[in-house]
Amino acid sequence: MKIKRKTAYLYFLINILFFNILQTYSNDSLKSTVKGIFVEFELKRNQDNRKYALQKSYLIGLERYLDWITVSSQSEIRDLLKSIEPSNLVTSYSIESESFLADKYSALITVNFDIYKIENLLDKKNIKYYAGTGPRTLVLPLMSYNNQLVLWDDPNPWFQSWIERPIDGNLTNFIIPEGDLEDLIIINAEDTRNLNFKKIKKISLKYGVKKVVVPFLKIDEVDGKISYALRCFDGISKEPLNIDIVKQSESKNFNILLFDILNSFAKLYDDYWVYDNLEKIDSQTLIEASFTYENFRDWTFIKNIIKNSDSVNYFNLISLSTNESFAIIKIINENKFLAELENNNLSIKRNNNFWNIKKYF
Repeated sequence: MKIKRKTAYLYFLINILFFNILQTYSNDSLKSTVKGIFVEFELKRNQDNRKYALQKSYLIGLERYLDWITVSSQSEIRDLLKSIEPSNLVTSYSIESESFLADKYSALITVNFDIYKIENLLDKKNIKYYAGTGPRTLVLPLMSYNNQLVLWDDPNPWFQSWIERPIDGNLTNFIIPEGDLEDLIIINAEDTRNLNFKKIKKISLKYGVKKVVVPFLKIDEVDGKISYALRCFDGISKEPLNIDIVKQSESKNFNILLFDILNSFAKLYDDYWVYDNLEKIDSQTLIEASFTYENFRDWTFIKNIIKNSDSVNYFNLISLSTNESFAIIKIINENKFLAELENNNLSIKRNNNFWNIKKYF
């Protein structure tokens, strides 16, 4: 009997430890690293050139990071940077490559920032921000050149621009399809243009993503002048995203304009992601919740429902015992969350913003 109790207690402790590890690693969804910072300048004899390169990388990296996580304009961000010392917000760095050639220094640097210091700074300045990374998102870069649809066909310079862009370009982890034979069989350019749900869902399953974006770039060339019009769609819901980019250029600037459009898209998509989450935060309801259960298996069941709910924006466990626990929860959609709990055989007793949640069978 004692052995069984010890085994049960050990199982309980292991699960608590595992839960705390999950809580710790949940912070990985907060992005605080900027990679691929390229620095180049003329070497000076009486200067610590590496130190100077690091100072420049801190400034460049912080400006890029603030551009990701806020919806502030470039001028507002630069005004903010004038009032602070970027190195005070840096936790570490790594020099990925470095070159001393003739009279020129160049380096590729990664900078890690202290997210909590940055949050304090933005809070003091009353600047809204959201540093959470977006979901893994499959991109289907569709192009129409003089009304000829192109997806997998070679050449597709729009697709190539996505392949060549920096991996760490923004908050969203964009996944570029391989374009192999299986992809060609699953979906073609016409299917993509029509936002064929069955085909898009199938390719999303291949790459293990829940979100698919179709950036559709229409290019028309007349008398050496090229016009570009980008529209973007959610591949699963078929809803257009509020991202429209229109540009014109001469043919000699073709590839430069494609990268410019891609960078503009990435910035707008970040803003779209940040705006959406700020709206959710502004509309969320904070509740104090107590949970009662007969065994740890029931608690794990309840916890997983809450943590995996799209209606929950924040879940912080305050205390935990063998039959009761207490947590703070921030809810985006209260009615949807209630229905979700009830559909999973959980009873809810509410007293204003204090909820008691229990598994009833």
